[in-house]
Amino acid sequence: MRKKTIFVLLSICSLAITSCGGGSKTSSNSITAGASDNSAAYMEENVNAIDQALPQIMILPSDRVLKEFNSLKETANGIERNYQSYLINSSSNKAYTSAIQNEFNQMGYPLNDLEQTLKQLSNRSATDEADQLAKDAKTLLLNTAKPDIIVEFDYKTTLNHKTFKKSLDYTLTFMDAYTNKVISTKTSSINGDDFAQSIKREMPSISNELQRYFSDVLTKGREISVRITVENSSNINLQDENIEGDIYANWIDDYMDTHTVKGSYRLNTNTKYELSYTNVRIATLNDDGTQHSAYQWGRDFARTMRKKLGVKVNNMSQGLADVHLVITGM
Repeated sequence: MRKKTIFVLLSICSLAITSCGGGSKTSSNSITAGASDNSAAYMEENVNAIDQALPQIMILPSDRVLKEFNSLKETANGIERNYQSYLINSSSNKAYTSAIQNEFNQMGYPLNDLEQTLKQLSNRSATDEADQLAKDAKTLLLNTAKPDIIVEFDYKTTLNHKTFKKSLDYTLTFMDAYTNKVISTKTSSINGDDFAQSIKREMPSISNELQRYFSDVLTKGREISVRITVENSSNINLQDENIEGDIYANWIDDYMDTHTVKGSYRLNTNTKYELSYTNVRIATLNDDGTQHSAYQWGRDFARTMRKKLGVKVNNMSQGLADVHLVITGM
């Protein structure tokens, strides 16, 4: 009798769950009740190529500002930047940065935040795994956040000793993070005005210049540099004949012709052990509309060399726009 009662109760519970939509993707939890799962419809949609390629922006203090806040040192090994020290010592940094970020958010640009990126780096070594060379903080930041545009923010405040009012002189320099080419520069002086309002006034002009840059990248491709080197201990060089009956250097040139946008590149070095190219333009997007990075381009190049030529190739690409493939032998 007891077993029969349990069976009936279980049957009733089962019916109750089914009648309440137990098999659907809904929830009775008060927190998630208003949410809906549209993943199937989302996966059916085409990727928006323009949105995917929209350049990511990162705001960094200029070297002059870092030096003013004792966060930059010139050493025998080069410049050492300490962004964490700057964030701690600069009380006005967050207010200024937030005002700039807010305007870019209004325009729909994706942003990489300096403070958040530093947190990502907090547990990482400042040593490059490939070559064991110490990396500058800026290089580490860019390799981690991978922004397309750096907004270098330079500012200086002065106090009028007669009126006791502060004035602010600032410069925003927009640079292509891949090439360090300056896209736009805006300079302004504020006397008792609000910084956020000043940035808002400059935004229409900035937007037009960034759109021109953006259009150029979408049309002509991303600009990168490419190096193909041969390891010292390798048993081949770039003037040797490969298994396809051509010399390696010529085969590489042919690949560059067909895998760059309209064959856009400039050959800088051509020796037995190195080929180097600058002003290389690669497609910004994959066929499905997603971002196509320099590292991916180099990875495909290395894969093709292994498959077609039977050589061993290491992809040593490190920077945002620096492809470096090393041939180690057959």
